Amino acid sequence: MIGEIRRDRIMSDITLFCLNYVSRALLQQALSSISSLKPQITMVYLVNPPTAFDHQKYPYNMQTIAVPDREIANALNSVLQSCDSTYALFLHNGDTLSPNVQPNRFTLSRDKAVITFKQAIGGQFLEQPFLVRTALFQEKQLPDIAHLPFREALFPAWLHNVETRQIVHTEDRLIKRPRANTSRSEREKYEYMMKYRSAKAEIASPSLAIIMSAFNMTDYLETAIASCFLQHTQPDQLLMIDDGSEDDSYEKMLKWEKRERVKVLKQKNYGKARALNALLPHVTADFVMELDADDWLDPDAMSIIKKKLQRLPKNAAVLYGNFRRWKQQPTGALLYKTIAKGKPVRTASELISYPFPLGPRIYRTALLKQINGFPVTPFENGRLYEDVSVLVKLMKQPDSIFCYEDFTVYNIREHPTSITRLNRHKWNAFLPYADGD
Repeated sequence: MIGEIRRDRIMSDITLFCLNYVSRALLQQALSSISSLKPQITMVYLVNPPTAFDHQKYPYNMQTIAVPDREIANALNSVLQSCDSTYALFLHNGDTLSPNVQPNRFTLSRDKAVITFKQAIGGQFLEQPFLVRTALFQEKQLPDIAHLPFREALFPAWLHNVETRQIVHTEDRLIKRPRANTSRSEREKYEYMMKYRSAKAEIASPSLAIIMSAFNMTDYLETAIASCFLQHTQPDQLLMIDDGSEDDSYEKMLKWEKRERVKVLKQKNYGKARALNALLPHVTADFVMELDADDWLDPDAMSIIKKKLQRLPKNAAVLYGNFRRWKQQPTGALLYKTIAKGKPVRTASELISYPFPLGPRIYRTALLKQINGFPVTPFENGRLYEDVSVLVKLMKQPDSIFCYEDFTVYNIREHPTSITRLNRHKWNAFLPYADGD
């Protein structure tokens, strides 16, 4: 509430960041709107401004930061680490300060570090950081864009790691923002980002591990890995293996091994079944979930899955739900496609006729180890459809059942280099080997 924003001194040092304004007119309006803060603004950074924008006529110290989208976070972190101002003020494309806002509204009590505002889209509200003590960026840098599924998640993901007690949520209209894009893709992105601010809760039991195999997935790998930790409930283990990549996938995996409960292995390119089997002896958790290296999880995935596992029947070998599908665009953007709704599967024939990969797949570890992990079939030397083979084998176990629950926390990225996409035409040839024997 705005009553919490108490002035502990007159602000005399603000660095303003104007991010990704797409037109000169919008940027001009933004710079005109900050006139009441002129004495306090020591520097203005124009991040990827429109071409041929003339900033000479404005009475501010200005610098331009022109970088590809994937480098925005690194560029901002570099500036913020050396910033002498007490506060950073962020305006995004189309934002302007409300005309009647006084400078003393932009102050924070000593125990607060962030003011957020609510960004409306499709009848819902996303909290965005607006005014931030620059000292906070010394402790918590902005995440690398490569760690996020889309650029728009940069500030909401950063806010996820800020303690709630440091945040002031204001209902006041400190800024004016044009009506947001309400396309289906944008609404889905905003619904995803809203999950960053859900209540954090550590759920100890049952324990849950994530296993991941990667082959030449450098473009998408770190989004998958980071999504395991941008969670309200942390995974009990993250086990990763590089399956003989020819790019720097292995090196990217190693960067995460310094975290607790993370293990990284490497093998020659023997295929996914053998790769996942190499990880299986290291799994100590009660349950284990597969995450493909080009996919990612919702921020509430671990907490939702663990709650469902608490109620899982003791003879359930697998828990699964729905997928959210996205299409990778040549520009790097993601286009939302649909939610692939799951359905109950009770027989091997129903499994074989399932219209898309069953998942997300959360296995009971003891049963997965009991069948010696993922079958390496003669078909393509075990390099394809290991997910189907292992499910058929689990289904054959005495009294074993699969449990479908209607939940959506797993995101599939459809892209031209997807192994599933490249080998779709081989499905019929695989069917005689589907039983995994």
